[in-house]
Amino acid sequence: MIIPAILEENLKDIQKKLALVENHADKVQIDVCDGVFTSAETFLDLEKISTKARVEYHLMVTNPLQFIDIPLKPNDSIIIHVESKNAEKAIMQMLKRTKNVGICKNPETPVSEIEKYSHLVNYVQFLTVNPGYQGQELLEKPLHEAIDFHKKYPQLSIQIDGGVNEENLHRLVTEKINNLGIGSAIFKDPNPTKKLQYFNERLMKINKKIKVAFLGGSAWFPQDQPFKDAFEVARLIAEKGYVVVNGGGPGVMRAATLGAQAAGKYAQVITYHPGKAKIHYEGIDLENTYDDEIITLDYFDRTKVMLQTTDIHIIFKGSIGTLSELGMTWVSSWIHEPDSKPILLYGDFWNEILNVLTKNLHIVNHETDLFKVVTTPEEVLEYLDRLGITEKNNGNSKLF
Repeated sequence: MIIPAILEENLKDIQKKLALVENHADKVQIDVCDGVFTSAETFLDLEKISTKARVEYHLMVTNPLQFIDIPLKPNDSIIIHVESKNAEKAIMQMLKRTKNVGICKNPETPVSEIEKYSHLVNYVQFLTVNPGYQGQELLEKPLHEAIDFHKKYPQLSIQIDGGVNEENLHRLVTEKINNLGIGSAIFKDPNPTKKLQYFNERLMKINKKIKVAFLGGSAWFPQDQPFKDAFEVARLIAEKGYVVVNGGGPGVMRAATLGAQAAGKYAQVITYHPGKAKIHYEGIDLENTYDDEIITLDYFDRTKVMLQTTDIHIIFKGSIGTLSELGMTWVSSWIHEPDSKPILLYGDFWNEILNVLTKNLHIVNHETDLFKVVTTPEEVLEYLDRLGITEKNNGNSKLF
């Protein structure tokens, strides 16, 4: 993920930069400097900042507890420095307000200081420049520390901030550092919006990842077999380089995220945040600690975007919501056949359902041939690998 980083002394300049990138970034980082922790001092009346983007507040401040009431949208995040006073207390307080809390260290701070908090936070940021101002060159020491840390703690999402540019982007991504804070390389360009789009496109091309949608019931708990199945499938295919995508809720969705993270990989979610709670909609699960989010307009838009932006669909046991997902991917694949996306139905019970549908509906053109019923995680992986989907033929799928 490319994260535009904004460091400004006044509200006007912050809003100007937000307007340039908020429609083209999954997350925007706003640097908060108190003039003590660093020599720089930024705009500190954070409640006056207005943006529809998901915001990550990077607190380069002496006492983060002074910012405990920072205004947060549901999916905003906070980064606290290990060098700050009351760092652990601030982390615990912030976790009561958002599940997205990270820890960061300055380039010269020992990695052992970060490790003290690894069991508390959701992700770790390594500052790869000296704190307080933009436009510096990337420092090698903290970069190597970030790479080594990721190998030691694969369950934690890692990002670096500072010195990232178009010359070193490929190297960073091939080192498995996929969350990159970029400031001057975006905002000093004559066209920052176009530059951000360029970085996003470069990142996608370098990654060349095949995305797999996990669809299924939201009511399952860790002791239930569908939850266990989704977790193990996600873990296995994530290890092999496939990207796990789900709806950000509980049940099969949470299991998919946890499985991917157990493999040391990241999980993406496609979500819908209703204006008020819906009694029959599972919503967002705070225990689904995903790494990347795409927010959609409504429930059906969520399913549409899920099917559009993924390459393979796996459907686990669920309820009527799962039935709607089955119908949408099925008819879309039929319309776009032979360029349809593979649909895997996980579990023997699907054979019985397909037999009932074939017997009672007007299915006469081998429409059920679009499905592959699988019963083990190993069978899923074997089938995906046998498909041989590549970057070139990724574009064959034309859902919607």
